[in-house]
Amino acid sequence: MKSPLNVVSLREQVYEYLRNEMTTGSLTPGSTINLNKIAEQLGISKTPLRDALIHLEIEGFVTILPRRGVMVNALALKDVKDAYDAIGIIEASIVLDCFDQLTPSHISRLEELNEQIIKDIQNNDFSNLFQTNLAFHNVYNHLSANPLLNKFMLPIKHRLYDFQGQSYIGEWELKNCEEHSHFIRFLKQGNHGEAANILKNFHWSYSFQETFIKQFYAMTEPGESFL
Repeated sequence: MKSPLNVVSLREQVYEYLRNEMTTGSLTPGSTINLNKIAEQLGISKTPLRDALIHLEIEGFVTILPRRGVMVNALALKDVKDAYDAIGIIEASIVLDCFDQLTPSHISRLEELNEQIIKDIQNNDFSNLFQTNLAFHNVYNHLSANPLLNKFMLPIKHRLYDFQGQSYIGEWELKNCEEHSHFIRFLKQGNHGEAANILKNFHWSYSFQETFIKQFYAMTEPGESFL
């Protein structure tokens, strides 16, 4: 009989497997997950699979339909708007609350990561773009004394990008980097209010980013009316 630790570990492995299937396009929005097929492929019982699916449902990736299976959720435009609004409010709040904890080394790290993103975009290398961008924002997000804020934001950010495959808008990505640069400049100036304003009212503002957002999700969610 397996120990509880091993059961938890297996559940997490199944969760990561399913998330990877979504990211690579093997599981697409609107599709139904075949539990029997996946359990057979992985050589596992349905218990850790169901546990992983419950985790995914809590994060908004799937919907468990009683007696009908499990559906991979499509991302509606309202979902994107709500996500941007929530992340903007939280990140701006973290910057205001933790501004005194930011050191020159944090700012140097922000500059380094932003330069790496720009370099990758210019080289048409988008393979690590999401992770590098995530690392940029985590430089200050991880200063928060409330770990629940980051746990709340992470699955939301993954939902925004997990189903998008290799679709990118270079102009938009470079514009985001320009906003990063403005954000860094205000941090250097000691202007925490304007730094937070960049995040809430520009970088994570749905209305400010609406044109690119609709263009991006129209490319990746052909079944939805984003325009």
